[in-house]
Amino acid sequence: MGFDKTFFPYFNKFCIDKLGPDIGKVVNVEAENKLSHMIKEADYRNNKYIRWHMDANMLPSIAIYLTFKRFPSIAYKAYEYTDEVLQIARLKSQKKNQLIGRLPFGYFAFRLFCKSIVTKQYPEQGWDMQWIQNDKNEIHFNMKSCIYFETTEKYNCTEMCPLFCANDDVILSGYKPQIVFERSGTIARGQDICDFHFKNHKYIK
Repeated sequence: MGFDKTFFPYFNKFCIDKLGPDIGKVVNVEAENKLSHMIKEADYRNNKYIRWHMDANMLPSIAIYLTFKRFPSIAYKAYEYTDEVLQIARLKSQKKNQLIGRLPFGYFAFRLFCKSIVTKQYPEQGWDMQWIQNDKNEIHFNMKSCIYFETTEKYNCTEMCPLFCANDDVILSGYKPQIVFERSGTIARGQDICDFHFKNHKYIK
């Protein structure tokens, strides 16, 4: 499987621009081979949304990171380079969210579909989710387990899992100014839960 079917269709260009054509092309091929192997052994838990997370984002990101680590000359920059690759995709998604963030009734529009979409796209097969609050002031839920963290554990690279948390930080900040996203921490960053707070800016003191 190539990166053209993932969130990172630009990965080959990134490698060539960053590492030069010779090393860059080799890194891209190695990463694609790694990704293909990971997809063959993936457990999608009989859920199409788990498959979407894995094929489009989770496994490509891990494959990129592990491939960078395989090359001695760039291994020490594996985390940094992977973050740069993910940041390009994050900013694209953040820009899309800004459409809602600019609406004067953005929070209420967001609240209408938030729970149904989150519950569907983050199913119980991958996340143990607890809804805490859903009113005019705030939408708050916690994730007590996360398949992203579990998958990085499987591939012995939990140190890169905070890059997935950073995806949330950047992408969900796009809902400003109408919706303010906050959290106190994540499982990958050492907490027991990942907490998600979407606050109506009108009621923030």
